[in-house]
Amino acid sequence: MNKKMISLLLSIVMLLSVVTACAGNDDSTTTTTTAPAGDETTTEGESDETTAPADFAGKELSILVSQGWMDNHYDGIIARFEEEYSVTVDLQTIPADQYEDLLQSKLTSGTATDIFWIQSNPFAIESVLVDPAAYCMDFSGEEWADIIPEERLSSCMVGDKLYGLMTWTNSPEYVLMYNKTLLSELGINDYPKSYAELLAAAEIIAAEGITPWFVPGADGWQHQLAFFQIGGVYEEAKPGLYEGLNNNTETFADNEKMLEVLTQMKEFNDKGYFGEDWIGSDSTNMTNMFGDREIAMAMANPGFINQVKEETGTEDEFGLCLIPLGDNQTYPTNPAGPIMMGYKDSANPELVKAFFDFVTTDESLQERLDAHPAWTNLAVNEDVVNIEQHWLPAEEELIANVDEDKRLTPVLQTGTKYTNDYWMDFGADMIAYFTGQIEANDVLSNMDANRASSAELEQDPAWN
Repeated sequence: MNKKMISLLLSIVMLLSVVTACAGNDDSTTTTTTAPAGDETTTEGESDETTAPADFAGKELSILVSQGWMDNHYDGIIARFEEEYSVTVDLQTIPADQYEDLLQSKLTSGTATDIFWIQSNPFAIESVLVDPAAYCMDFSGEEWADIIPEERLSSCMVGDKLYGLMTWTNSPEYVLMYNKTLLSELGINDYPKSYAELLAAAEIIAAEGITPWFVPGADGWQHQLAFFQIGGVYEEAKPGLYEGLNNNTETFADNEKMLEVLTQMKEFNDKGYFGEDWIGSDSTNMTNMFGDREIAMAMANPGFINQVKEETGTEDEFGLCLIPLGDNQTYPTNPAGPIMMGYKDSANPELVKAFFDFVTTDESLQERLDAHPAWTNLAVNEDVVNIEQHWLPAEEELIANVDEDKRLTPVLQTGTKYTNDYWMDFGADMIAYFTGQIEANDVLSNMDANRASSAELEQDPAWN
């Protein structure tokens, strides 16, 4: 082999050695190890800008939720989360009348799911969980907190600690939805604004073999809405009532307006105006009942109008009005709703945080709104969220027709302490009253006793 060939081969070997060395040095500067939480140091030569996201592949995220709070409008979001993180989500949806007891059992036994939900209001976290610091992850400082409107933050916090995420609707919730076309054909040219007008309309509607106001009693949680959503009329009839209820200087028992409303509801029950066997009927067929003109009115969220039209093809027009029991014309202002919380002793706290981050992206929020069959909007801080809302003309019209001073009082269940904790108990007592087992004032007295139990548990000084 001549000298020129040897020289050429040596040059190639040296060049390859340099390339290999450079490649090795490049690997050493880009490979990183995620530091433990709170440890932001990096090894010399490493770059914290290239830290890979946590590897959750193969893990399972468990979620406990009451029926109606997630349902299939979260299906697409969950599917994307599972695919993106290579995880499985175990969604455990529990009937509403069983949920509270099951949640409490799991929390006290230390077997709670990674994520759980509660129905919250400005008083609920402490009254439902008693000691939230013992059960809940503290999300204070998380970026997603900015999407929650200021008026709803109080339902997600205790003191200065953020324990939950609320992304609920801002519609006039559970007002009366009525078949405007049907009522007009029957000579009822305006929606009822008083109990007398409601009763008169019901008599005309029932004469045609149509249920005037369908109430799905078997759901276990819906019939109470008619009583609680009109909290403003109780405060209007007795100014200072809410403050008194929160300071234990007023009671539900013997409240004249509350007794009036319960008596009116029993009258509707006795006349069959809530529907045949309404106590044993649920809401699963309510869209078809509206579409087939089996019912004229029902409590619903505004988006249910779209659902009825899309699922039944009816050409009837529908409107919305306030529930006129007790001659109510106050707006159902409600800062509350279900909130999603993280279990403090979860084996997967970082996966829990990743899920909260995921469901609060613009994409997920829009997907949830678009997939929800009964919602037209989300109550979010629109300064930081970019989504398209779908307000209906019917709900915009309802809102526009309510005086500003009629929107000041929140609904009864969220404006008074410990009340919402006994939602299902109150509903059961209402049924007992309607069926002649107890008196109207017993329903109210039982609520007072139940609220006192919660107050005692929390050592509320107003009840000492």
